[in-house]
Amino acid sequence: MSKTESQETFSIAYVRKGNFEFKVFRNDLDAHHGLFLVCKPGYEHRVGHVHDLPDECTIFSLPAENLESFKGQTNEFSWFFNNPDIQSVLIKATPQTEHLHHIIFCELAKSRHDSLFIEQLVANLLLMVVSAGAPQAHPILSYKQKKFYLPIIESVKYYINDRFTDNISLTELAGIGHLSPFHFSRLFKQLTGVTPYTYLLKVRLAQATLLIRNTHLPITDIAFSCGFNSLEHFSASYKNIYGKAPSQLRF
Repeated sequence: MSKTESQETFSIAYVRKGNFEFKVFRNDLDAHHGLFLVCKPGYEHRVGHVHDLPDECTIFSLPAENLESFKGQTNEFSWFFNNPDIQSVLIKATPQTEHLHHIIFCELAKSRHDSLFIEQLVANLLLMVVSAGAPQAHPILSYKQKKFYLPIIESVKYYINDRFTDNISLTELAGIGHLSPFHFSRLFKQLTGVTPYTYLLKVRLAQATLLIRNTHLPITDIAFSCGFNSLEHFSASYKNIYGKAPSQLRF
């Protein structure tokens, strides 16, 4: 357990790998892969690292001068900002927010990158994380799940986000963790809340949304470039998840 620490910026941390304890005020938060840790500025906290479950995080910090503007865009998160008894909270990641983080992380790893584009992506990610409103209960994971199964899920998610345009099979994903397709499928849904196919579908749609908003590519080209085998399937899936046709994002 670390000594008492304090940070002066609003921050959102995505847990890329592993698990750690986050103690703030009277709350003990169990942060692990698949969660975002959202923290207000000005509160003391302590962090406990589990040495055989090493953790890695990406931390996005918002300077004080930008926080008020950010609050004005996040009415769904007013319950957090306006409640002095809540200093930090865990928000469950979605396939869409994890894909956006993956894009940002890969862009930052390049020797040359477009800073303005990355800043726009980060702003979108922060708004997506806090737009979900009050957090839904997420499953409490056992030590066994964190040590043996969570690393498999981490690897599979990375694989999907890196190869979502491929024709990925359940057997292929199960092979990453050396599991049977049935055992893997059950485990994936238990730890993420969605099936492997639904996760892949939402990642593809998240990438499509990014291209629709930031390029002038035809919708058909975007659909095929994101792994869909027909425009009809893409349009139906998009409307089913987002409630609107993909072309409506451009009006």
